[in-house]
Amino acid sequence: MSRPVFPMWVFGLVALTIALVAFGLAQGKPGAGAAFVIAASTMWAAYVASKARKAARL
Repeated sequence: MSRPVFPMWVFGLVALTIALVAFGLAQGKPGAGAAFVIAASTMWAAYVASKARKAARL
């Protein structure tokens, strides 16, 4: 089994940060929070997948 790219607490911290930023955005403009969550989650997943691919090559 492969080693995780980041410890689990990092995933929790990123999820909490995305949620808090989305909440803040939604307070100013309804609907902006959902758009941010979609974009930020996609970028985070792509970043983690990229790091895992690079770590697997080593």
